[in-house]
Amino acid sequence: MMPDRIPPLQTLRAFEAAVRLRSFTRAADELALTQGAVSQHVRALETHLGEKLFIREHMTVTPSPRAHALALQIRQGLAVLTRAFGAKTASRPRASTDPARSTRLAVSVLPSFAKRWLNPRLPRFIAARPEIEVEVRPSVALARLDGRDRIDLALRYGPGQWPGLQSEKLMDEELFPVASADYFGGKLPRRPTALTACTLLRHASQPWEPWFQAARLEMTEPSAGPLFENADQLLDAAAEGEGIALARRSLIEADLASGKLVRLWKVSIVDVHAYFVVWRPDSTKLDTIDVFRRWLRSEVDLH
Repeated sequence: MMPDRIPPLQTLRAFEAAVRLRSFTRAADELALTQGAVSQHVRALETHLGEKLFIREHMTVTPSPRAHALALQIRQGLAVLTRAFGAKTASRPRASTDPARSTRLAVSVLPSFAKRWLNPRLPRFIAARPEIEVEVRPSVALARLDGRDRIDLALRYGPGQWPGLQSEKLMDEELFPVASADYFGGKLPRRPTALTACTLLRHASQPWEPWFQAARLEMTEPSAGPLFENADQLLDAAAEGEGIALARRSLIEADLASGKLVRLWKVSIVDVHAYFVVWRPDSTKLDTIDVFRRWLRSEVDLH
């Protein structure tokens, strides 16, 4: 839990810049500080929170998923202060013919997808389009997009047909089993048939049976084992060594790269559902939605 006392504003600004630029040196240049001062601010914040926010290796620093999420909140808070005091930052253009200028875009997204896919990428969009303020609203509830909930755009995981709404497929989803390298004392199952002796973590809307069929296993949907309604909780449980999870590739890229989770076997399936960008065709922010939608596509194309 975050302490009640709020860190100094300069510390928050230094941290936000370091995450966004992925460099203490570039953050120092932007804020007219020394690299050592930025480093001290970041370490002060880590001490304040009681956790490491950057992975420091050789001459590079890599923000953790927690750092990305925290930086996004700080960025939104700084934007509120800027509007409240009428301040103009050097990074914001004074005049623009861009129709998306000074536009807020409220985006509804599943909490797991926000935390593990969208939030780590958002700093790139904000750096490229500082005139667009993205407000991420994580929620498991389906946004109505009728104006009353003040949502402009939704990232949905589903079949892709929503009456009265415009939608575009963002990407398919690949599913495969993952586990902690320390699961069962590090003795991970060598063959899919060994799953009969393993604890299978279950998701309320992500059945195992389609993967069993792809792996040519004569197994039925498990009726025992921990059941989760949230994909983030499912993956956290797998990382803690509580069992084997059927994971979505988009949600575990960082965990696979860090070794927090390991993939089991090469067998995978493409889910019947996919990620879609959804918006109202009569929205007053169609130009801004188009900018954000094209950026999302570019992020998917990077991989």
